[in-house]
Amino acid sequence: MRITSGILRNRRFDVPSQEVRPTKESVREAIFSSLGGRCEGWRVLDLFAGAGSLGLEAWSRGAVEVVLVEQHPQVFRTLRRNVDGLDGPQLGKITCLRGDAIRYLERADGIFDLILADPPYDLPGAMALTLDGITRHSVLTPGGTVVYELRAADPVEPVDGWTVLRDKTYGKTRVLMLRRSGEDEA
Repeated sequence: MRITSGILRNRRFDVPSQEVRPTKESVREAIFSSLGGRCEGWRVLDLFAGAGSLGLEAWSRGAVEVVLVEQHPQVFRTLRRNVDGLDGPQLGKITCLRGDAIRYLERADGIFDLILADPPYDLPGAMALTLDGITRHSVLTPGGTVVYELRAADPVEPVDGWTVLRDKTYGKTRVLMLRRSGEDEA
């Protein structure tokens, strides 16, 4: 796979042959275009990071800090290699953490402008758990955005306190952009 835009545009990174389902390049391009194309000055949290495709994209597009959280040991090793192998001028800080993404929210250091969440499709209640954790631990800036990926066929249950700004399907992938209810766009 490759990074689609920014300082690291066209740089390749590894994807493990199992245990992950990386976000396709065309879907990443659509996500970041919907966000305005750049992430300059943003703090970004990539939960369930896998090989890091979403977080690396944000890093390349100017995020000042990216935190990638991945639990699976083998996948984490690939993520770490990807981050270590990609460097360039003027890149922000990037941190790889091995652990449970939902539990990370309890101890997150600071707040984030953008939270990316692409959990395993078979993780029961993942969306509600993720959004509840973000709310309870106040890790999203006012007006910040959550980008949440799920299987296209999966139903979306409304989650109290959240508004869906965008709901788009790309083949077998569905992408939701959410914001805390009542918050204006940043």
